[in-house]
Amino acid sequence: MPWFNKPTYQPRGKHCYVTGGSSGLGKALAESLVKQGAHVTIVARDVKKGEQALEGLKALASPSQIVTFISADLVDPTSSTDALIQCASLHGGQAPDYIFCCAGFAKPKFFVESTPEEMKDGFDGVYWVTAYTVHAATKMMVKQRRTGKIVLVSSFAGYTSFAGYSNYSPGKYALRGLADALRSEMILHNIDIHIFMPCGILSPGYEVENLTKPAITHKVEENDTPLTPEECSRRLENGLKKGYYQITDNLVTDLVRLRSNGGVPTNNFFMDTIYLLIGSFGVPIWRMTVDWEVRKARKGIQVEYEATGIYEAQS
Repeated sequence: MPWFNKPTYQPRGKHCYVTGGSSGLGKALAESLVKQGAHVTIVARDVKKGEQALEGLKALASPSQIVTFISADLVDPTSSTDALIQCASLHGGQAPDYIFCCAGFAKPKFFVESTPEEMKDGFDGVYWVTAYTVHAATKMMVKQRRTGKIVLVSSFAGYTSFAGYSNYSPGKYALRGLADALRSEMILHNIDIHIFMPCGILSPGYEVENLTKPAITHKVEENDTPLTPEECSRRLENGLKKGYYQITDNLVTDLVRLRSNGGVPTNNFFMDTIYLLIGSFGVPIWRMTVDWEVRKARKGIQVEYEATGIYEAQS
């Protein structure tokens, strides 16, 4: 329980490994870590964006800080392992102290309109892009008997989901299952596991996501105000400072968290008790409003599918 354990999050002097560190949450987090005196390695596939982000980080760092960029395709297990080995070589071969898995993407789309390739890409770009890094990191840390922290980034859609996220939320749910299992397993090795469950983040990825997002998904999310990457990063780090396992970035997500936490440690016992009472009434009402919005959109979708030939012609 967080109130029985002294939080141990202190980035100064630590080697922090941030995937997806060239944009969005990963970039904002890397900047915050550098400002706090950490040695930071960012990992991203896009070389140009990674090098630009690296220049910005170096401008914030002191001469004694080691700040590096590694280009890697983290959907590939070999590339994920090689990236960790490469970054460790700059630190005496030692595994990073903190691992932040911020890489990933979303491409919202109706399930029946998705191709098998899009379904696979959706899972790869959400689950495996993190799981391979976490697997390589835990093996390295356990082998070296290193303690530290590993932070997975899931989503509100890893607690509950709705129309439009059928290619996205399965991977986010899977990350929560992985984190829950590892939180227990890594007690054997004194490695802390945390999972962040944010809502919308104002990032380049969010803009791309909106290009394919169905109208009904936009409608359901219209009251969600996306956070800037910097504010999202601040809330993530605040949760780490408090020692929380499941970290959220707003009240609504907290209400849903208590309805689906599977018995993992709570955050603040007293507030969580209040949230649970509110959520017991509020979350089912929210779900009913989502279902109502989807039903309202039914006729429009049927007309569209008749026009585009998705429906078979009636004989």
